[in-house]
Amino acid sequence: MQQEPTPDGLEALLMELVIEMGLQRGDALVPDLAMTLSEGLALLEIWHTGPVPQQHIADRLRLEKSSVSRLIAGLERKGWLVRERDQANRRYYRLMLSDAGRAVVTRMSTHLHERHGQVLTRLSGAERSALAVALPALTRALREATAAAGT
Repeated sequence: MQQEPTPDGLEALLMELVIEMGLQRGDALVPDLAMTLSEGLALLEIWHTGPVPQQHIADRLRLEKSSVSRLIAGLERKGWLVRERDQANRRYYRLMLSDAGRAVVTRMSTHLHERHGQVLTRLSGAERSALAVALPALTRALREATAAAGT
């Protein structure tokens, strides 16, 4: 019978996962394309949801208003994002991908799909099944802990 993992042991595994995924590197999402993780996640969010208010990105990525403002300004400078006034409420902007931004997201999505496929095919069916249970549970626990902390 296998012993239940301790929180400390699982924490070490999570840190190892972050390192192996390269999440601390600016080129982790797409090789040869300097992009922060926040930039990539913001672009992917807009791609998946369509035009969104800036506050949506702040809420979804759990970033402060000033951080999101800098993030969005940087994406605009790179030509990957267009910011337009919301017709329903002129005080707000809606964020949408530019043509260049859509090309970047397509490239990023293709790269991530290939990379994840290379990784996940190395797992047994039982391991993939375990992940299918564990990852949603971990996501739920993270959300609950964040909500309990009030952040």
